[in-house]
Amino acid sequence: MDSLVYTNAEYIRQNRVLIIKIDRNSSKSLYFNYKYKKPKRGEFRCDIINEFEHDYLLHYEGILYGIAYGIIFCAFLYYLIIYFSSKKKFFLYYSIMQFFVLLSLIGFVYFSFKSYPNQDFAWAQAIEDIFETSGFLFTLLFAKEVLQAKKIMPKMNLVINFFILLNILDILAILIFRYSILYEYIPFSIGFLVPTIAGVIAILKGNKNAIIYTLGWFILCFLIYLTETYYFNISGIYVIHMIAPLESLIFSFALGLMLKNLVDKQNEKEKLLIHKSKLVSMGEMINNIAHQWRQPLTHLSFINMNCQLSLEDEKIDKEYLSKKLNEANEQIDFMSNTINSFRDFYKPAKEKEFFWISQAVQKAVDIMKPLLEIHSINLEFQIIKDKQIKSYENEYSQVVLNLISNAKDQLKEKEIKDAKIWITVDVKNGKTMTTVCDNAGGIKSKHINKIFEPYFSTKENGSGIGLYMSKTIINSHFKGELIIENKQKGACFTIIV
Repeated sequence: MDSLVYTNAEYIRQNRVLIIKIDRNSSKSLYFNYKYKKPKRGEFRCDIINEFEHDYLLHYEGILYGIAYGIIFCAFLYYLIIYFSSKKKFFLYYSIMQFFVLLSLIGFVYFSFKSYPNQDFAWAQAIEDIFETSGFLFTLLFAKEVLQAKKIMPKMNLVINFFILLNILDILAILIFRYSILYEYIPFSIGFLVPTIAGVIAILKGNKNAIIYTLGWFILCFLIYLTETYYFNISGIYVIHMIAPLESLIFSFALGLMLKNLVDKQNEKEKLLIHKSKLVSMGEMINNIAHQWRQPLTHLSFINMNCQLSLEDEKIDKEYLSKKLNEANEQIDFMSNTINSFRDFYKPAKEKEFFWISQAVQKAVDIMKPLLEIHSINLEFQIIKDKQIKSYENEYSQVVLNLISNAKDQLKEKEIKDAKIWITVDVKNGKTMTTVCDNAGGIKSKHINKIFEPYFSTKENGSGIGLYMSKTIINSHFKGELIIENKQKGACFTIIV
């Protein structure tokens, strides 16, 4: 007899001889399957099952196992993908935990029913122990992270860390001695009792999100305890294949709610950043209008002064007065057109429309040019190849405006002589490429990977949302890219759509 699957029985392996001790908890009815693999060579496998299992579960165990493996595998894969998009550690810990649960179940079935003639079975048990201990290890890591134990309950965090250390040491012991020392003396239910207690403490401290997790851990702890004490008249292999997918469903529901909350928070954060970006844009708009109005206002002041002097001399020349009035009207028209330009520029577009990339860039250039002239910054705009696209023109222009404004600030801050900005529009491989470069010396290597992060700025009084919103607009509304690289003279931003 090479292998034995047992329920409610105790076995002892001595010198590769399997001894079965039947006690009062053993089933009254025993069913034996006799099978052989090779002619004239009999092999015997013994499954101790009760009548209920024989009549209702044995013939459908393949379906039970398949459903359990499917649910657990889906949970593992789904939350692994979510981790890569959200970078939240608890999604990773939960995914790895599900992976080891799946390996434990498959290993339990495989090693239980597989025959190994003339081989030591200890190595197979060691692999199974590693799977189970690793599952408990990542259960504790998941509980520690999702309950924010370090931040909310430092004392319980120490308890969880202690059990994490025990599981790590147990894995090392399994690799050395080929069996689990920890769970030889501690019931499996303790592995879920610890996070259950942590969950209760988290709830008492006001963490409502911990309710579902705590309920899930409690159900697992309770059911495993009943299985360990032989309360269920069903084999442990069937019970665990029912408990494990139930845990996956409960926790997947809880994590789904948490994911929804994370998305809602992210949306609120996006709205706040957009609002701040609009306020910054309005400030820049007012500043630009002020610069563009300063000269015509000065001109109007001189016209008014000349008219007053003419009145005081009581020598009114109609032709001279008419000329001055025309000059005044020209300045007023210029100021009115400036207001219209800015109003149209910042007006949000409700529908997509066709526009030429060069025209969108020119809008930003026209608005920034007077401001650049004040700071003696030369701007060179070159169109190598143009293309028409269907999208939101004003948003594209706003991104270009942000890039020009950032370049202007860097040139001004570093007091660059012969300050210059180069803008190039080109089309390569069907994609439009708008490049904005300056000769401000570039961005420090330690900052270049953070330049698009919200609230990060290299400027002393910078808001840190301009470049973040620019990248968000290009990625979301244009399905394109906004990249940065340091060239020989300075930084170059490239919009690829």
